[in-house]
Amino acid sequence: MDERRWIVYLIRCSDESLYCGVTNNLKKRLAAHNLGRGAKYTRSRRPVELVGASSEMTKSDALKLEYQIKHIHASKKNYELTKERNQEMKNLKKELQAVNREIKALSKKVDRMIVTVGKLDKPKVVKAKPVKKTATKAKPVKKVAVKKTPVKKVVVKKPSAKKPVKLTATDTVLNIIKRYKKGVGIPILKMKSGFNDKKVRNIVQKAFKEGKIKRVDKGIYVKA
Repeated sequence: MDERRWIVYLIRCSDESLYCGVTNNLKKRLAAHNLGRGAKYTRSRRPVELVGASSEMTKSDALKLEYQIKHIHASKKNYELTKERNQEMKNLKKELQAVNREIKALSKKVDRMIVTVGKLDKPKVVKAKPVKKTATKAKPVKKVAVKKTPVKKVVVKKPSAKKPVKLTATDTVLNIIKRYKKGVGIPILKMKSGFNDKKVRNIVQKAFKEGKIKRVDKGIYVKA
């Protein structure tokens, strides 16, 4: 029987205080806290929100980690959380700046293409050679009845637009891990991808086994 299914979680209460606990069902535990059926401490401090969660471990290891966290001063916990949030904002800002540069470069390229197409559209003027007049009698031209042939309408089919390539869930998670050179944990991957805890962990475990990512610390992964 696999006992490594316990995690240590950290939640922020409505009064900005922090509460640490252990569980083997994080979703159910958070719901219990917000319904007033969780810990006595959180009943009068609802609603609560998750701010951090460890990787899976045995119940014994989870209780030890919980004990250590509860003995860390609240100001230090808040500092670490703020530090991680600021780092996320810096990374997001860098990504937006990179996208902005790409858009500007693409805009310049389109402008150059428009100028080139405009030059190609201009018709070339060809000077006609003067025709020498000769004093010859024009022969009477016989009128010939020309049969009109029906003109067939040609329907030009418009090229169908290429469908955008959809990224798989695994590609989405791996792209997020790739952005964090110092590593990223499960909570950040859940927030960035929008996937649930189980889906993110399954993708991470599979990618780890396939050697696509590597673990640099407990619950922290980087691109291999």
